[in-house]
Amino acid sequence: MPLTAQELLDLRTSLVVRWNRGLAAQNEDWKRIAGFIKSTGDSNTYEWMSQFPAFRKWVGQRLHKTARETAYRVRNEKYEATLDIPAEDIEDRRWFHYGDVAESHGVAVGDHKNDLVFSQLKNGFTELCYDGQPFFDADHPVYPNEDGTGAAVTVSNLQAGTGEPWILACTRRAPKFLYLQERTPARFDQMIDPRRSDRVFDYDTYSFGGRWRGNAAFGFWQLAYASRAELNADNFDAATNAMLLTKGDGNRRLNIKPDLLICGVTNRVKAAKLLLAKTETGGADNIRYKQVELLDTAWLSD
Repeated sequence: MPLTAQELLDLRTSLVVRWNRGLAAQNEDWKRIAGFIKSTGDSNTYEWMSQFPAFRKWVGQRLHKTARETAYRVRNEKYEATLDIPAEDIEDRRWFHYGDVAESHGVAVGDHKNDLVFSQLKNGFTELCYDGQPFFDADHPVYPNEDGTGAAVTVSNLQAGTGEPWILACTRRAPKFLYLQERTPARFDQMIDPRRSDRVFDYDTYSFGGRWRGNAAFGFWQLAYASRAELNADNFDAATNAMLLTKGDGNRRLNIKPDLLICGVTNRVKAAKLLLAKTETGGADNIRYKQVELLDTAWLSD
C-alpha cells in the first residue's frame, strides 16, 4: 500500500523539528574569529581590503584611495548532507532513530562552517590574500604615501618555526581577518514525491537532506599574527609587540591590539599556563595573566 500524504507529512515534520534542534545546538566557534558577509552572487571580490580604515588631516580636497586591482575572488561552493530512509521504515513508523540523524545533520551545519573558517586560517601560510601574498607572510607590501603609492616596504605577520601553528588576533574591531561568506543559508530539503523522484519509484527510498552554499575568505592580514615557533613567553611577547607596532600606508599607526590567542590541541596546555595561571613556576606574578583571551580548538590542529 502506498504511503499516504499524511504519513510523509508526519515524517517530514518530525525530521524538521530535529534538524532545527540541531541547528540551535550547533557549535559556532567560527564566530569568535570571523565576520559574516552575505553574498549575492556566485562569488565575492575583496579588492576593497586594500583600504584599511584610517583618518587623516583634511587639507584641500579629500584623499581618494583607489582600490588596488587584485585577483582575490572567492567563489561560493555548494555543500550537502543526505539522509535516505527506506519506505518500509516509514510504513512501520520506525523513523524515530532517523530523528537523531537529522538532528546531527543540523549540528553538522555549524561543524561545516567551523571547518571552512579554521581550514582557511590554517591555509593562511600558503594561500594568497588580497595583496597577492600569502595571508601569513614576511613580505606584505605597505606604501609610504597615504594614497597607496610609492615604493613599498615589506611588513611581516609571521614568526618562523616548524611546530603546530598558533595565532594572535585582534577580533574586536569592525574589520576582520577572516570572513564567512554565505550565499544560501542552510535549509532542509526533501524528495518524497514518487511522481518527481526516480529514487522513490526505483529504490523505494525517500531522501532528505541539508544544503548550504558559501565559502570562507581572508580579510585584513594586519589583524592576525601567526607563529610556528614554540609557544612561550618570549615568542608571545614578540608577536604581541609586532601587532602593536603595525603601521599602514603613509606610515600611520593602525592601533591594533591583540585580544585573542588561538591554538590547537598540541599547544593548549602551554597556552593555559601562559595566560590563565596567576603565578609562574617560581611563584612570581604572571604578568601575562588574561592579557588576551584563549581559544584552544581542535579545528586548528593537524
